[in-house]
Amino acid sequence: MPETPRMLWHYTCDHGAAGIQREGIIRPNLHPLLGVPVAWFTDLDPAHRFEIGLTSDRLACDRMAHRFATADRLVWWPLAARSLRVPAPVRAELETGRLPAHWWVSLTEVAITGGGDG
Repeated sequence: MPETPRMLWHYTCDHGAAGIQREGIIRPNLHPLLGVPVAWFTDLDPAHRFEIGLTSDRLACDRMAHRFATADRLVWWPLAARSLRVPAPVRAELETGRLPAHWWVSLTEVAITGGGDG
């Protein structure tokens, strides 16, 4: 398991950014494939839209319009997926062709340390 980077990013669209800026926290949202609320983070920059999995191919908004930093300890996605017992077909849909080794998640609220930039 890789060491958690000092700073991880949470990307969001315009309408998601307003609440994060106002409250200073990122709240997990129910993930339709996982069945639990999850907040996603990465150490990758915006040039890696596809690898992060934020292509917006199912949504009209730009899911990478803003990014917020956190220094909180998060769970590395491969470990979280095993802990949540995510079925192989669901993992394949989320991960195929992407870089899941660069994903971290939280099932609880996460404080931001900066960002909101677009």
